Amino acid sequence: MLIRAGVPEDIPDVVRVHVGAWDAVKEGLDLPTRRTAEDREDLWTRFLAEGRGELWVCEDDGRFVGFMAIGPSRDEDRQGELELYTLYVDPHRWGTGIGSALMGKVPSDADVSLWVSEGNLRARVFYEKRGFDPDGAAEAGHHVPVIRVARASGSERPGYRGF
Repeated sequence: MLIRAGVPEDIPDVVRVHVGAWDAVKEGLDLPTRRTAEDREDLWTRFLAEGRGELWVCEDDGRFVGFMAIGPSRDEDRQGELELYTLYVDPHRWGTGIGSALMGKVPSDADVSLWVSEGNLRARVFYEKRGFDPDGAAEAGHHVPVIRVARASGSERPGYRGF
């Protein structure tokens, strides 16, 4: 498994995994909208061009299987901290350690937060096992209610391997 910095040439694969994983999760969450390839391509093109944060991608046996984006927190009450913007894995590869491998790029010596769908139990458990706990913040979200989970510097839960 190879984790590396994402580049513009990765955008088609990022879009494929992003839309595919969103659609797979959508089935269990009854989301009202679909993320299109066109809007995801625009999002990731701008993300890289504007240097909004870091994009990390994962390849396994030469195949693109997941990605993660991280950067400065966009939340006013968490300024100076990091935010995990997104982490998606090809749904055919869920449970194979790809998400855990990508999480290895999240600094353990920094305070980190992220927003997760309140109803996405799979994702919430994934993050909880890695030291992220609800911090009390919640929003209506763009599509579904979301909660913020956070991990304080050095509080990564040790000994967890895979999902």
